[in-house]
Amino acid sequence: MQSISHVHIAYGSESGNAEQLAQQLAQRPFLQPYQPTIATLNETEFAHLDPQSLLLIITSSFGDGEPPENAEDFIENFLANSTAYQGRYAIFGLGDVSYDKFCGYSRKLDQFFQTQQLPALIERVDADLNYQEIFKHWLPLLEQALNKPEAVPLTHELSVKVYDENQTYAAQVLEIQRLVQSEPAVYHLRLSLENSGICYQAGDLIYVQVQQQDDLLNMFVQWFSDDNAAQQLRYKELRLLTKNVLRDLAKICSNHTLKELLKIANKKTLEQYLYGHDLLDVLRDFDPQKTISLADLQAILPNLTARAYSISSCGKTHPEYVDLCIRQVQYQLADRQYYGTASRHLAQLQAGDFVQIFAKANPHFHLPENDKPIVMIGSGTGIAPYIGFLQNLAAQTSARQTYLFFGERYAEKDFLYQTELENYLKAGTLTQLFTAFSRDQAEKFYVQDSLAQQAALIWQLIEQGAYFYVCGSKTMSKAIDETLLNVAAQVGNQPYVDAFNNIVAQLVADKRLFRDVY
Repeated sequence: MQSISHVHIAYGSESGNAEQLAQQLAQRPFLQPYQPTIATLNETEFAHLDPQSLLLIITSSFGDGEPPENAEDFIENFLANSTAYQGRYAIFGLGDVSYDKFCGYSRKLDQFFQTQQLPALIERVDADLNYQEIFKHWLPLLEQALNKPEAVPLTHELSVKVYDENQTYAAQVLEIQRLVQSEPAVYHLRLSLENSGICYQAGDLIYVQVQQQDDLLNMFVQWFSDDNAAQQLRYKELRLLTKNVLRDLAKICSNHTLKELLKIANKKTLEQYLYGHDLLDVLRDFDPQKTISLADLQAILPNLTARAYSISSCGKTHPEYVDLCIRQVQYQLADRQYYGTASRHLAQLQAGDFVQIFAKANPHFHLPENDKPIVMIGSGTGIAPYIGFLQNLAAQTSARQTYLFFGERYAEKDFLYQTELENYLKAGTLTQLFTAFSRDQAEKFYVQDSLAQQAALIWQLIEQGAYFYVCGSKTMSKAIDETLLNVAAQVGNQPYVDAFNNIVAQLVADKRLFRDVY
C-alpha cells in the first residue's frame, strides 16, 4: 500500500468543539513527520493535496444533520475543483444521539467520498457528547493506520450505537437492592452495558421499554369480555391520557360530562380527575354502556412510550454499567390498586434478568466545564443524577465547592444513599449536605425550607457564579423558584419585577439554572 506523505486536517465546527479537537490533533507528535496543515472544510484547498495525502476530517452536525456554517460549501467546492482530491480520508464525526439525524453531516460526507471512490484509512467514527473519551481511543488507531496503511479501512468499535424505541439494547441486571424499608419501595438497579456501545455522562437519561402488566390487562379482558384485549392492548398507552385521546373517546360515547371536562375552562378539574386515574377509570366513569369498543381503542390509543429515568452513575468512571434509582409507584384509589407502568416491572427484576433500554443525552443537565460552585437540589429519587455528579467529581483532581440539598420524609427510613453521601463529605468531594425530612417534626419541613434557611449562603454562591441543579417533581421545582426569588429580594436586594426581570430568569438566561423535573 502506498505510504502517506502529508496530512491535512479539515474541520467543521459550530460551537467550537470540533475545532478544538482539530487543533489538538494537529499537535500530536506522531503527525509531525507528515507536516500537518489545518483549515476549515470551506477553506480547504484541494490543489495543495496530492494522492499521497491524507484528509482528516473532524466535523459536527448542525440542526437536522446539516453542516456547520464553515463546512457548508465543502462538497460544492470539491465538485467544482477540476483537480479534485484523489487521496485517502478519515472522518471523526461529533453528534448528539438525542437528535434523529445523529452525526448526519459526517455520515453524508462519508457517503459522498464513497461515491467519489475515495478509499478510507479508518472507518468513520460517530461520537456523541462523550466525544473526548472516544477521541482519545481514536488517536492510537490513527497512528497505527498511518504507520501501516492497508488497502481496506481499519475497523473499530468506537462509534456510538444509536438506540431508540425501535431498536433497544437488552441490558442484563447485574444487581438490584432495596435502598430503604419504607413504602413505596425505592430500589438501586445496576444494568450491564457490556458490548452495547452506549456512552453516557452523569446527568443523562435511560429510557426503559416495557409492556403492560397482566393484572391490568385482565381488567380490560373482563371489561370487554374478550380474551383478545390482553394481546391488543399490551403495547398501548393505558395510563398517560392526552386530550386528543379523551376527545376521541368523548365523541364515540357522546358523554356530555366528559365533553364538558375537556373544555379549557375546566382545565384544572380535568387535571385533578386524571391525577392517579387511567383509561379503565375513564371507561367506567364515562362509558358505562360500553359503546367504546376494543377496536376503537386499537385505533385511538398511541403505542406505549418508554419511561425515562435519571442515571445515578458516571459514565467516565463506570462505562461498563449504568445505575438507576427507582421508586415503585403504587397507590390505592377507591376499590382499585394502581401500579407504575415501568417501576413495578423494574422492581420485580432479579440479577440475570434482561430489560430493554436506550440512552438519551441530557446536555442541559451536565456539570459545567469550569470550577465554579455547584448547588444540587433534589427530593426523593431526584437525588439520582447527583450520585453520578459526585462520582464524576470524586475522580477529578481540581476541587470545587459542592452543596447538596436533599429532601425526603423520614431520616431513619428514607435517607437515600446515606452512606455514600457521608463518604463524599468526609473525602471533601461534597462541601456541605443539607437535609430536609418533612415528617420528622410536627411542622412539615421541605427541601425549599432548607434552602431558605441558607439564604445568605445561597446569595453568596449566586454572586460567585454558582450553577444550580433541580431534580424532582414540578411542584418542588416551582417551590425552589419561589425560594430563590425570596432570597434575591431579602438578601440580594433584587426584588421581583416581572417574568423577565428576576433572579430565576437571569440564572436560566445565563445557563446557570438547570431542571430535570417530572
